[in-house]
Amino acid sequence: MQPRESLTVVGTMTGTSMDGIDVDLMITDGDQQVNEVGHFSLSYTDNCKIILKAAEFAIRKRMGVMEAARAYYPQAIRDYLIREVNVSEMEVDSKLEELSAYLYGTESVHSAITLDDVIRHSTDLHAIAVKKLLEEMGYVASEIDVVGYHGQTMFHKPSIGKSVIVGDGQALADQLGITVVNDFRSNDVAAGGQGAPFAPLYHQALAKRDGKIPMAVVNCGGIANITLIKNENPLDLIAYDVGPGNGLIDKLVKQRTSNKENMDANGYYGLRGKVHEHLLDVLYEKSIIREGQSYFSMPPPKSLDIGDMQLIEELNPLSLEDACATLEAFTAYTIIKSLESLNVKLSRQWVLAGGGWNNPVIRRELDSRLKQLLNQQVDIRTADEMGWNSQGLEAQIFAYLAVRSLNNEPLSVPGTTRVPKPLSGGHAYVPTQQEPTQKVKKLLDVNPAVLSGYREETISKKEFVMA
Repeated sequence: MQPRESLTVVGTMTGTSMDGIDVDLMITDGDQQVNEVGHFSLSYTDNCKIILKAAEFAIRKRMGVMEAARAYYPQAIRDYLIREVNVSEMEVDSKLEELSAYLYGTESVHSAITLDDVIRHSTDLHAIAVKKLLEEMGYVASEIDVVGYHGQTMFHKPSIGKSVIVGDGQALADQLGITVVNDFRSNDVAAGGQGAPFAPLYHQALAKRDGKIPMAVVNCGGIANITLIKNENPLDLIAYDVGPGNGLIDKLVKQRTSNKENMDANGYYGLRGKVHEHLLDVLYEKSIIREGQSYFSMPPPKSLDIGDMQLIEELNPLSLEDACATLEAFTAYTIIKSLESLNVKLSRQWVLAGGGWNNPVIRRELDSRLKQLLNQQVDIRTADEMGWNSQGLEAQIFAYLAVRSLNNEPLSVPGTTRVPKPLSGGHAYVPTQQEPTQKVKKLLDVNPAVLSGYREETISKKEFVMA
């Protein structure tokens, strides 16, 4: 087998919380070589968050049908301001003018903000973030082979074949002068997969590099997901979205503080509250209902949309402190319950990734419940303690997957998304005015299908195990 060629890659990620963009520069061959070079985060302004969240609101209300969402968006942003941001009817026009000035500039006059312009703005911000990263790291665009561009998730419902992730790959490639790969999930969903989680192959690569197999990785963002790495064979991976990470907690804090706060920062409220253990089972039964049953009763692999999670009325009598403590315990509770139902031998090596573990209540609850489940010594470390850079980890995933896409290698396997067989994906965009780097040109010559985003052939089980 010929040695694999390493590429210099930038990965990007913006999560469902819509608080900013993470970009990461790395050297990777899409297999065992994974070396981070540097990281940069771009935080969104409050007005940016509003227009993005209003876009999500419109797309969800129209069940992922983009033409319908485009038509609804001018009204959706008004509805979002009144219903979700608690802007009064008298103040909403003034706020809309402020948002228009933010998006178009104070000298421009627009009758209404459009969904396409919000998507354009999101793409522009990704270009700014990548350029800032390269500037800080001392790189120029011609030294970068490819950008792995995840885009902004707006709606994810694989049961109806929909996963809406917005962002203009060609516009980003043209702005940067770098080949861009995006649209990582749609091939998986079209083949009957869940379209998530897409981190497991990268988790396995890190564990293999560090000599830490077997290992379990638990990511806690808006949604919590888990990767169980039993050995070096990707076909033995088990991964799934467990349930709420910070999603329900954030929703509660926004509701109780009339959107003055959007999270339980550092567990401020939860640390002062009491866990109502009897409500954990009620939450388990009622907080996520899919197709008439509790999501938690469904076997993995499975995936969630942030909009699937609902606060239950039984939380209403609780103080903010007690409700936060209970929901934070619930995040840990669902992880443990899912592990109990798997009936597999669990590793003693656990890595915690994602911002959710900055909440000490979630961390405390998982530590105690996991040790009780395993009834043995457990090595639980954060991604940072492993030397993985938790802040940049998800951006790194899509740098890694971009290289795999160019190589027509699987991004997902049956045990991670329920896709029928190991499957590649992604869509490459070459800058209009620049040639791709020689390394990328060589890969595109071998795998021209990536330029259309359509994969006629998928890699066989035998070929994948050998890759």
